[in-house]
Amino acid sequence: PANLNTELADAAKAPVIVDVRTADEVKNVGSIKGSVLVPVVDLWKNLDKLPKDKTAAIVITCASGHRGGFAMMALRMNGYTNVRNLGGGVNAWVAAQLPVVK
Repeated sequence: PANLNTELADAAKAPVIVDVRTADEVKNVGSIKGSVLVPVVDLWKNLDKLPKDKTAAIVITCASGHRGGFAMMALRMNGYTNVRNLGGGVNAWVAAQLPVVK
């Protein structure tokens, strides 16, 4: 989380954050500022919310990293080449006392 927070400070180099949790999870816990909500069960229906450039930096996040891992693999199988999963997800982000928006 700390490394991602540092990356987000440089808007020109910041990755796109794709949050694959449910809307209720985001409402209850909050999300990383600027993240795009695309619940994992709706990922294929919402590819238009992702960068058109399949080489763009994307970080997937969920609550703990589990769903994010599935989403990361799915996007890689769909041709995205610069996708990674936030280790520990939003839970780790919050535990590191990094900011969330509600």
